[in-house]
Amino acid sequence: MKIGIFGGTFNPPHKGHAQLVRDFTKRLSLDKVFIIPDKRPVHKTWEDLIPDEKRFEMCQLAFTEPEYEVSRMEIDRESDSYTVLTLRELKEKYPNDDFYLIIGSDMFLIFHKWYKHKEIMENCTLCVASRKDEESIYQLRAYAFSQFKIFIKELEGNGIIISPTEPFEISSTELRNMLESGKDASKYLDEKVYDYIKDRGLYGYRKK
Repeated sequence: MKIGIFGGTFNPPHKGHAQLVRDFTKRLSLDKVFIIPDKRPVHKTWEDLIPDEKRFEMCQLAFTEPEYEVSRMEIDRESDSYTVLTLRELKEKYPNDDFYLIIGSDMFLIFHKWYKHKEIMENCTLCVASRKDEESIYQLRAYAFSQFKIFIKELEGNGIIISPTEPFEISSTELRNMLESGKDASKYLDEKVYDYIKDRGLYGYRKK
């Protein structure tokens, strides 16, 4: 079985997240994808991070395809949300399956700083979302070679897959600011997620 791993703060989960995981699921013919909200993001500030339970519930609303499973494994873990611990846990449960870690280009370009990144690379394929322009793809290929001595011919090479995609039009920070100001964010959020945010007044949302 081919298993995808897609983690993040999902603060909130938006249509860009959904499109990214959908693209990789289709391209790689993944049988199952774990959607895993972080408890404590190691690489990001989290003063504006809403409670774990609410982000988990929003992910359940945003990722409804039958091959997706929204997992509590990181938010229920006592330690920090290190990807290597999640991978170990999944490999213990699925010892004979292949794993594909789905990440954005920004996370890939600091991957050498990830905790036990070599162990991660030994046990899964890195699936990196990229902008479609040649400069962005070249930057990822150059990084892979300079940090890991991995030569990526075109878009694949030795455990790394680059997938050029259309960039999401708005950052998560900009989206939260939009919600706080009461602007219409329906273009960027699944309807059920948007209703969840509005009903609970998350991110400072106030009904006009």
